Amino acid sequence: MKSNILKGEVILQTIISLTLLWYAATCYYQKVSGSEFFIALFFIGVSNIVGFLVRVSLSKSRFHRYYFYGVILFFVILYFMAVLFSDSKMDYVINFMGIGGIIFNMYYLGYGFYMVKTMHQNKTAE
Repeated sequence: MKSNILKGEVILQTIISLTLLWYAATCYYQKVSGSEFFIALFFIGVSNIVGFLVRVSLSKSRFHRYYFYGVILFFVILYFMAVLFSDSKMDYVINFMGIGGIIFNMYYLGYGFYMVKTMHQNKTAE
């Protein structure tokens, strides 16, 4: 049962991520405005947080800790970058936020697929 819930969560997260990034990419190429990417990244982040709570409640993994501390470190670095580059180099902060958000999303999806794979292997080994 846990593996089915975890598979569903990983599939749902992948669909949400691809759909929202596709939306942001089409808006970018249609030259609408630049905020769609960050709106999509916000909704991906919210769905990752909800999915993370599901994952933590279903299984134990060291990857949970890496993800949690990585996100905390990311926001601390983002805060200090925003304070240091408040006027002069705000593009660096925005690029760091966008690239960091995408990297964390890829890590989140990757370790979700890895957890499903190892849970399936452990289930067949028993």
